[in-house]
Amino acid sequence: SKPHPSSSSSSRARRRAPPAMASTTQEEKKVLDLGVFGAPAHGLVANPSPFCVKLELYCKAAGVPYGKPELKPGDMGPRGKLPYATFAATGEVVPDSAAIIDKLNALGYALDAGLTEAERVQARLIAALCEDSLYFVTLYLVWQRAENWPLTKAEYFAGVPWLLRGMISRGARKGVLSALKGQGCGRRPAEEAVALGTQAVDDLAALLGEKKTFFGTPKLTTADVIVFAQLDHLLYGGLPYNPLADHIRTKTNLVAFLDGIAATHFPDVAKARVAAAKGARE
Repeated sequence: SKPHPSSSSSSRARRRAPPAMASTTQEEKKVLDLGVFGAPAHGLVANPSPFCVKLELYCKAAGVPYGKPELKPGDMGPRGKLPYATFAATGEVVPDSAAIIDKLNALGYALDAGLTEAERVQARLIAALCEDSLYFVTLYLVWQRAENWPLTKAEYFAGVPWLLRGMISRGARKGVLSALKGQGCGRRPAEEAVALGTQAVDDLAALLGEKKTFFGTPKLTTADVIVFAQLDHLLYGGLPYNPLADHIRTKTNLVAFLDGIAATHFPDVAKARVAAAKGARE
């Protein structure tokens, strides 16, 4: 389970700004800088990477003052993958969203302190469903399907200089496709891969039920953050081939869950979606 904040950490937590003030201002002492991809040009999702969304949403929900500097082309952190974070107090650079969140928990920025042990177990199972199963279906759709690749290339590599963009994007895609084949999802026919994703969506919808959050809490927990990060781009990313988006739309509780979080924590994204929907009707 996640580490509990110490009493001194709890005192710091009480003095922190509330979640609505999570973005860094001059009055706040920044805890960390996020190394994440930039938002896509269409503005309908916060980030093309589920794990970058996970990290930023966790910071927003937990009230972590953070910065989000523009990365230099090719800056992919110490492991060659985003996200990563640079902690302001020590200068420590930490890769991997889970490791960064563990460190934030140790600093007292915990979302799951009120969960029971049984709920913590369920939260880990939700995380495994999303990040060890559904995520690979997402990778299949985003990176392997030829009709989706032009959009993926534009979203992930827009900041790479034009002369290098083709070589770097091809190399990155080759690496992802190799990982997908090693994991197994990349070897499946389309209908099998989609079936796996469909079952995961069904399971998440059943677990959420009529609640506004997965454990009925007034504030988000880590499980809510992870589910949003994995589903939001699937629904709103605009992939040309994406049967999972159509399936998610049939789950009105999940759509309301996603839209509610976007409206609260990514209001510019929510406004862009309203404008896009209005434009599509006209």
